[in-house]
Amino acid sequence: MVEPLSLAVLTGVALTEGIKFLYGQADAILKRRAERKRAERLGTPSPAEPIAVQTPEIVDGRLAPISVDVVAADELADELKELRHQLDDYAQGYETPRDGDPDVLLAASALRDAIEDIIGQRITFKGEKREPSGTPVVTGRISAKEIRGRATAVDVGEMRAGRVDASVDAGVIEAGGEATGARISKLGG
Repeated sequence: MVEPLSLAVLTGVALTEGIKFLYGQADAILKRRAERKRAERLGTPSPAEPIAVQTPEIVDGRLAPISVDVVAADELADELKELRHQLDDYAQGYETPRDGDPDVLLAASALRDAIEDIIGQRITFKGEKREPSGTPVVTGRISAKEIRGRATAVDVGEMRAGRVDASVDAGVIEAGGEATGARISKLGG
């Protein structure tokens, strides 16, 4: 997870445009999820083609067409909906966020984190000090009250480029238990 203050480089119109972009991406993911769920109910093929993205000028780098991780989309759907709701007035242009507003920055950062988890690539705005948009990212998070066996957030056989974000939040790891944030067997080309 990126510090929400990294978005603090965006002010005024740029922050509003960034929120609009994130809002639109969340909307596309939720629509694709709804189409998939409808297709499952009807027993028809679900949409598989990537979602084309028009990368706006505010974005640093270029996003590849978006492939939705269906498991992550299902897990994060409620969070996407809630964060979209929090940012709706800004995305619709009814309100302009105050520069540095911590609530807006936290919501926008959390929305971006969720979207990145679902699409497997970074979204970076100009002026931020992080990997450019389109950089592959693998995200895994474990949140458990108790771990009795083995738990691994991310297990990658081979990774040539990109970034891994992994975290483990466990109340108790029992004797003989094991918690691993990330395991990468082979790194590089």
